[in-house]
Amino acid sequence: MKKILLTALCVAGFSFTTDAQNDKGDFTLAPQLGLNLSNYRSNVDLNNDLRVAMVVGVTGDYYFSDRWSFRTGLLYDAKGTDVENNIDKLNYLSIPLQANFHFGDNRNWYVNFGPSLNVLLSAKGELSDGSEIDLKDQVSSLDIGLGYGIGYKFDVSENTELFFQAQSFYGLSRINENNNDFGQDVKLFNISTAISAGLIFDL
Repeated sequence: MKKILLTALCVAGFSFTTDAQNDKGDFTLAPQLGLNLSNYRSNVDLNNDLRVAMVVGVTGDYYFSDRWSFRTGLLYDAKGTDVENNIDKLNYLSIPLQANFHFGDNRNWYVNFGPSLNVLLSAKGELSDGSEIDLKDQVSSLDIGLGYGIGYKFDVSENTELFFQAQSFYGLSRINENNNDFGQDVKLFNISTAISAGLIFDL
């Protein structure tokens, strides 16, 4: 009797995992929250450090097959840098446009890549004395770059999964086109990596 019960539980568990996998035509929605580690890359040495801030938002995946999906969404994405205790706070609305490949025995792993559009919401400079200045006129209103990442998801119910992921951004458009304070030859670009978690809902 115990063997029969154990076998039944294993079969039920396997069936549950299989049913939770996504197929062509499925759509999922994933609210998420995490920490963003951001900095500038430049053609000169700025002696700058990471800014640690928040990323929050929602992404959606439309499945073209059981392995591939198109991923997009809206994310509040806080970027910037810390230069000798003077912090640039650049806050964006980020829109990823990515191909998402799902792999592994149960397709629990995924990697994604593609362009990312970042619309500037605000830009502040926090000085070492605690005061703030507005930098929005000195920062490009649109930041374009490449987004890529990896994640892992596992079932928590029939139509819900918990996921953890790391998503990186490599800026390709100069963010200081309107600012000559660093000199004409200095070019600044955003780079960042966000570590986040959230839930995936099958709709």
